[in-house]
Amino acid sequence: MNQPSFDTKSYFDLHTSGVGYLQRVRIVPVRGGRRAESFLACTIAALVGPAKDSTLRYFDLKVSGADAKTLVEHYVGVDDPKQRPLVRFRLGDLWGDAFIRPSGEHKGKPAGSLKGRLLTVELIDRAELAQIEQHELITRGIGYLNRPKEVAPKNGDPFLSCSIGALAGPVDEPEYRYIDTIVATTDAQHLVRRCVEAVEAKRKVLIAFRLNDMKTDPYIRTKGDRAGEAALSLKSNLVHISLIKVDGKQVYPVAVQAPVSESDVPIEGTGQSGVSDDASTPKPVPSEMEGQARTEEPAMATSF
Repeated sequence: MNQPSFDTKSYFDLHTSGVGYLQRVRIVPVRGGRRAESFLACTIAALVGPAKDSTLRYFDLKVSGADAKTLVEHYVGVDDPKQRPLVRFRLGDLWGDAFIRPSGEHKGKPAGSLKGRLLTVELIDRAELAQIEQHELITRGIGYLNRPKEVAPKNGDPFLSCSIGALAGPVDEPEYRYIDTIVATTDAQHLVRRCVEAVEAKRKVLIAFRLNDMKTDPYIRTKGDRAGEAALSLKSNLVHISLIKVDGKQVYPVAVQAPVSESDVPIEGTGQSGVSDDASTPKPVPSEMEGQARTEEPAMATSF
């Protein structure tokens, strides 16, 4: 599969941001000879859901950003829950790590943790926390849309789901983060349904997306050479789609052309900030494109 090509960056950004508690700040030693260097790590317990009944999502992180290191290193060895600072954070290179619990009442059962690199972090006041009614844990990126389908559970309301093959890492050797999502908003549902025909026709449907509430769903493999090993799925809610390209052609939002005067000389190919699946060297597009003007959608989900 040819990778998408963009004009500027050398990395595919997959960023997660939110508010949470900074804890378990530690220096992690690394084995591997004289060149091996220890690194600063921490855990962030991110808040998600209604403020009065919020849930915690735990992220085990390597602290990468220079300013983040300066702030976080002050809390090395601070274990008192009452002293855990409240922070606003942004992390990158999200991935899931599956394992089997080695002890405790859930010994032998599969589990999973969310991991990544802490890029930015800032302290926030508890008074600001009191003003938040709904905590969001937002993940932004680009990726390929797969398996859109209507789900009708026996005990529950029907819903639309899809899988996203999110791109992460260097453009010359990208990795995929496969995320199973529930399409949670009316606008996103409308756009996903418009893509069903293209996906079923094996066309490449690339989207810029926004997700809310990333979590893991661990399990034990039952088939193949790795039967008995722990594995996991990443799960989230798809809440916004800001860009869609089918086989490299932008189909949403529809570009609005400005009036051309007689003195203007149109030059083919200029002004494009899109994806071309024919290019050999992929480069990423900005992962959040909410600033673009939205176009009016038809009442019915007409396919692209």
